[in-house]
Amino acid sequence: MRLGIKYGMLHAVKSGMPRFLFSDRAIQMVWLGFTLLTLLFFSLEVQLTRQRLLAPSPDISENLAVIGWSAGAHASFLLGLRIAYLLVHLGVAGIIIFLRPSDGMARYVAFYLVVLGAVFYPPANISADLPAFLQLPRSIGQFLSGLGLLIFFFIFPDGKFTPRWTRYFTLLILPIIFIEYFLPGSPLDVRSWGRLPVMLLSLVTMTVLFHAPIYRYRNVSSSTVKQQTKWVVYGTSIALLGYFLVALPAAFGFMPLETGAAYGIFAFTGMMLFFMAIPLSIGIAVLRFRLWEIDPIINRTLVYGALSFLTILFYVLTVGGFAYFIGNAQTNLIVSFIATGIVAIIFEPLRQRLQRGVNRLMYGERDDPATVLTQLSQRLDSALAPESVLQTIVETLAQTLKLPYAAISLFGDEKPRFATHPSLPPSELLHLPLTYQTERVGELTLALRAAGESFSPADMKLIHLIAQQAGVAAYTLRLNNDLQKSRERLVTAQEEERRRLRRDLHDGVGPTLASLSQRIDTAAELVDSAPEKSKQLLKELKGQVKESVAEIRRLVYALRPPVLDEFGLVSAIREHTAQYSGPNGLQVTFDVSEPLPALSAAVEVAAYRIILEAFTNLIRYSQATACRIRIRIENRNLLLEVSDNGNGLPKGNRAGVGFHSMRERAEELGGECAIENNNAGGVTVRARLPLNNQT
Repeated sequence: MRLGIKYGMLHAVKSGMPRFLFSDRAIQMVWLGFTLLTLLFFSLEVQLTRQRLLAPSPDISENLAVIGWSAGAHASFLLGLRIAYLLVHLGVAGIIIFLRPSDGMARYVAFYLVVLGAVFYPPANISADLPAFLQLPRSIGQFLSGLGLLIFFFIFPDGKFTPRWTRYFTLLILPIIFIEYFLPGSPLDVRSWGRLPVMLLSLVTMTVLFHAPIYRYRNVSSSTVKQQTKWVVYGTSIALLGYFLVALPAAFGFMPLETGAAYGIFAFTGMMLFFMAIPLSIGIAVLRFRLWEIDPIINRTLVYGALSFLTILFYVLTVGGFAYFIGNAQTNLIVSFIATGIVAIIFEPLRQRLQRGVNRLMYGERDDPATVLTQLSQRLDSALAPESVLQTIVETLAQTLKLPYAAISLFGDEKPRFATHPSLPPSELLHLPLTYQTERVGELTLALRAAGESFSPADMKLIHLIAQQAGVAAYTLRLNNDLQKSRERLVTAQEEERRRLRRDLHDGVGPTLASLSQRIDTAAELVDSAPEKSKQLLKELKGQVKESVAEIRRLVYALRPPVLDEFGLVSAIREHTAQYSGPNGLQVTFDVSEPLPALSAAVEVAAYRIILEAFTNLIRYSQATACRIRIRIENRNLLLEVSDNGNGLPKGNRAGVGFHSMRERAEELGGECAIENNNAGGVTVRARLPLNNQT
């Protein structure tokens, strides 16, 4: 939901009002008029307040006499602070309205800051009792200030009520705020109902005010909106913290917070200066000036703020404790020197410890890589599946560095397979390759903590340490996937082989044997009645039996060529290629490491099938005149090579069924197979079959 000004412009255009009335220049003129009117009432209030301060009460006069101030100096100082406070608000509002006049949120902030600077003033007890003609403008200003603060929490910084139900909460609270400022003390005023209703209403309102920006920050904010929210929260936190720090001694009765007293003047000054952080932070957030440097500022503020508080607290407790129990001036001086020395000694160790604690709060465990790796090792020990290992690494990296998004994608994946969030990643990402022994196996993708930010050297050191572990895990997962696919292919090949045998036996050998059985019965019946027909039938049956035997031999040969058992691998290949070679045929030469060791059945069959498939392709397509077949043993590997001097592979040629069959046979045994053109022409097929399992 856009701001009321923008909705008013849209409504005016729809109703036929001139568009120029709501142009940027018109809005700026309206802001100037509104500011001048506010300054008129503000100047009247300042004059009345000055008259009141120039005629102080006896108590205030006594306090001023103690510090040596006159009533005029006191009035000029306090009103100077008051005017400076307003000028800061007006200056920020003016810069916003003239630099961002088209932005609805900027317009709202420009008008709201004028009201806030004119109405809100922490040392409210110095304000004059206003005459009747100023009561109404004052009530209007307070009403706009209270309502504007409520709306500001709900719509900043994108101008939309978030969550959407906050608009209805605003409508519900609107009459309560109106009655509080325009009908005070009436039966409708909540303050007249007792303390409990007021406390409950305040508790609900504060809960909603805190819930709205937190909900927006965590659920709907972009990186820019998050940084804008951080600036406003930072400025508001500085103002509130400073207010409580200067008011705390007076709350415990240590210092009198009286008008005209030294600490009273100091406290009022501190409050004003601290509360000036609110308009300044809002201006930076709206104008987005040096927006991305808020995190280092917050970091240093937390460190040195906590450091100052702890050292002052230690010093005060030490010196104050001795003064209370001993009360000797000379002893107090000695204790002061001792306390100062202790503070000087513990200052740097305390700063380092606070810095590590704040860094851990904002950036995670980046400063302690050993702890991160230990936690990662413990989580990996409990991760059983290889997929869960990479997911654990992603989650650990995101948690320890407080990253909004982290993901790992394996080599060849279009999208990350392991990620911390399924939603789309932020726009600014860091991509790091995952390697294993110089081989790229995947990619690590990390989102920056905020737009425009970069990782520090400490961050990158930890990221690279974890990336090394992720590279090993990704390589292990790839091997596991390859092994699983190989097993699936092996099982599939076995099932296909069984299906082929079943089909051949069922459709070929089975019916033939059934037919033989029936015809044998027929021949037996014809032995006595028609001997000649019986003999002729038996001759036909003999031929069918020979065909069945040949079919069975074919099936057996498909399982394992008998020639391997009869002649061995090399002789079986020579026997097969001999029919194609001769004086006028293909010249086949062999380069074999003789004698070959005893090969396992799987290696022997795979080598035989690969060479025969390569040789068959050579005969069919290459038009070669010479072929060379090499079979060697090197480094516990059986190396196969079939090369020719033919036409070679055409450009853009895709691997066919034959090559896929050769490659799968090699990969099933943990080897590899490749095909390529020769430099001098022709094709070379190379295969490597490991002999690690040879006995």
